[in-house]
Amino acid sequence: MLSGNDLSRLVERARQAGELDARVRALLPDGLGAHVTGAAFHEAEGEVVVLVDSAAWASRIRFHAPALVERLAPRYDGQVKRVRVKVRPAPAPGG
Repeated sequence: MLSGNDLSRLVERARQAGELDARVRALLPDGLGAHVTGAAFHEAEGEVVVLVDSAAWASRIRFHAPALVERLAPRYDGQVKRVRVKVRPAPAPGG
């Protein structure tokens, strides 16, 4: 069972992930942001992981990774050192 403090941290992390997801989508050129399915900042690694819906879109978004680092770093006090793009598998039918 989660304590109130644990729940508060979980809610805050979810809020931050949603904010980052929206920011990444907004920073990408028209059409690319629609293929982002999530984003998370791994502070210890200085890495933003961007999840996308297919390998084809992952390749296109990887091309923009240096620009994303440049634009995201100031928001995270210069801690963003790289952007990694991963494909999030599509959910199984009926699942």
